[in-house]
Amino acid sequence: MMFDELLAKSESKGNQAEMIWGHTNQLLIRYNSMKNLYPNILHAVDWDLLQLACYYHDVGKANTKFQNKLRKKEERIKDVYSDVKEIPHGYLSCAFVPIKELLQKHSESEVKLLLKAIYYHHERDKEVTEDSKLIVKNDLISYTSMLVKQGFENVEVPKFHYGKFVKKESMNEEELYNFVKIKGLLNKLDFAASAHIDAEIAPDNLVEKLDLYLKKYGRNELQEYLYERQHQSHVIIGSTGIGKTEAALYWIGDSKGIFTLPLKVSINAIYDRLISKIGYKTVGLLHSDTVSEYVKRREDNEFDLTLVHQTKQFSNPLTICTLDQIVDFVGLYPGFEMKLAVLSYSKLVIDEIQMYSPKLAAFIVLGLKHITSVGGKFLIMTATFPPLIGEALQKLGIHREPPKMFLKLDENNQPIIRHFMEIREKDLDIEDVLQEGVERKVLIIVNTVKKAQELYSQCKLFGIRAEVLHSRFINEDRARKEARIIEMGKLTCEKKGIWITTQVVEASVDIDFDVLFTELSEAAGLFQRMGRVFRNRIYKLNKPNVFVYTGEPLPSGISATSKKSVVDYTIYKKSKEVLLKYNNGFVSEKEKIDIVDAIYSREALEGSEYLKEFDEIVQQYLNTLAYETKDKPKLRDIQNENIIPESVYRQYENEIQQIEIDLKDKKVSWSQKIELLTQLKEYVVNIPTWAYRSAKEKGLINMKIEVDQYNNYPVVQFKYTSEQGLMYEIDSDAGFM
Repeated sequence: MMFDELLAKSESKGNQAEMIWGHTNQLLIRYNSMKNLYPNILHAVDWDLLQLACYYHDVGKANTKFQNKLRKKEERIKDVYSDVKEIPHGYLSCAFVPIKELLQKHSESEVKLLLKAIYYHHERDKEVTEDSKLIVKNDLISYTSMLVKQGFENVEVPKFHYGKFVKKESMNEEELYNFVKIKGLLNKLDFAASAHIDAEIAPDNLVEKLDLYLKKYGRNELQEYLYERQHQSHVIIGSTGIGKTEAALYWIGDSKGIFTLPLKVSINAIYDRLISKIGYKTVGLLHSDTVSEYVKRREDNEFDLTLVHQTKQFSNPLTICTLDQIVDFVGLYPGFEMKLAVLSYSKLVIDEIQMYSPKLAAFIVLGLKHITSVGGKFLIMTATFPPLIGEALQKLGIHREPPKMFLKLDENNQPIIRHFMEIREKDLDIEDVLQEGVERKVLIIVNTVKKAQELYSQCKLFGIRAEVLHSRFINEDRARKEARIIEMGKLTCEKKGIWITTQVVEASVDIDFDVLFTELSEAAGLFQRMGRVFRNRIYKLNKPNVFVYTGEPLPSGISATSKKSVVDYTIYKKSKEVLLKYNNGFVSEKEKIDIVDAIYSREALEGSEYLKEFDEIVQQYLNTLAYETKDKPKLRDIQNENIIPESVYRQYENEIQQIEIDLKDKKVSWSQKIELLTQLKEYVVNIPTWAYRSAKEKGLINMKIEVDQYNNYPVVQFKYTSEQGLMYEIDSDAGFM
């Protein structure tokens, strides 16, 4: 007795069962679409190999164990080799490939590349050779005619003849990168076919839409420069407010683009600007809160999961995301190939590179080495550029050109002056703010949440109205505050007032305040903060509009001894030393670049923890062999937990309990469940793991909202208000923003 049809996938909730040929045909449709959209991804011979990989990748599912697994018990047939463990289908697929015939058309290295892509298209346990020989010879052979009947005309009577063709360890660097492209694209096409989504969505005239958006002003020098040089990689230093985002989009043009930024609030803002103002809708939003952000923006009542699948598979012609969604492939762990394959034909934009930790900076450098080696292009767009990173790019042969500088000019064609800086070697106190006057848009940026909350309390004592923004608000309150600060930060808004924030507004948030009071963290961060004041305006008064506090003896969050210092102490100390030379005067855009050069050179950083960590990670991963490790590298040092503050739970108890009941209803669809989880997350705040453990030890957790094995939210007795956010008795992690 044999099966009537050969299944690739079983029937599941809302999806019909799929035949092997049906699934394969869906891959081939997507293969043709991808080839039409991006014909230069591969050379002609590699397109042929990818097509063959699509054709043969799943034929190994034509075996008794796999077919039985997809069927109900009563539909199964007798398995003569029930005592043999199931052989992964990728291994068995290779047995059907007509190797001898292919070697007449392709070189041995090309056939090896093809078979490796099929063999490893899913990462599985090591093959047991004797078991495979047994199954190939005695089980697979009986399915050959069925495969032909179903549509596979070019399958061979299966043989165990592929062993020497599938050894990964025999690959040199060129062969590895070729393998990455074929295997990675096969994975991309395979997932798209399984999820019933497009592997690639056509670009939608980005340049045309940008021109329409900027028609009042036209392209500026930077935008024109990058538009005319779309086929090169670049390192660009540009003044804040010069239109770097639009310039980067011109550089991407009708290519596939991936645009990275350090902060989620910046990503959300650019995503919304692309859709609502520029009119470019084929864009993906990718970070840790992707689903929630999509649900908030849905136009229909029913949320479409297709959006999420397309985004996570980089199907959109443009994706806006956090860097850690991209560069984790640097570990070359099993399964890394899809991301690097996508980056081989994409243009990667890295915005504000100086914002990243030494670990992420090292990963950027290493990532760019792989990306350029596999054929991808990159654009580093930044207000200041640490020479340490430039040196690393040159040393590794990634980019040898010096950064190209573009400064915003005034009506006399001179670089505009936007900031007059005064440095005060004392703690930032709200009385200083009051003395300077609050009848304007006042922005206060400090290094820690605790300091922000202290200043807010001082404002209340003085009867001064202020608002505070940091990362320790529940999602609902934070979103509302972000919208309000962006609204006040518009040039057209005439409201006055005080906003006290942490670095959550430091990069790529388009706000323009009148005066800045800030603690010093380090120079690059300071210049990011200064970019939120007189962002697009010339400053003509002969008095400070930027007040920098170096602390007495140190500002909040800075420590000479603790690893939890907001920035490396050496960098803080060097920043203070260099910045004092520019005290009580205008600081030009060129001087800001010179200051960063003086602080972030290898010589200036000698002996610092920053340099030590940067060098160690570059060295460690530069020497990493592909597939040496099974785990993705952890790019973020801070481990976090999601909790609901008890006062929030009491305030919204009925709503939260109803969501919990609805989530446990078995009739709830996946899209409804996602919407309910998104609603629940509005009451959640993200805290560091140390704070969660401390609460547990002190008995501050009496209950949990348990959704399923993956989602549960402890209700914690931390003090919380919608004005100040979450408060701890002991704030032992000064770096938590």
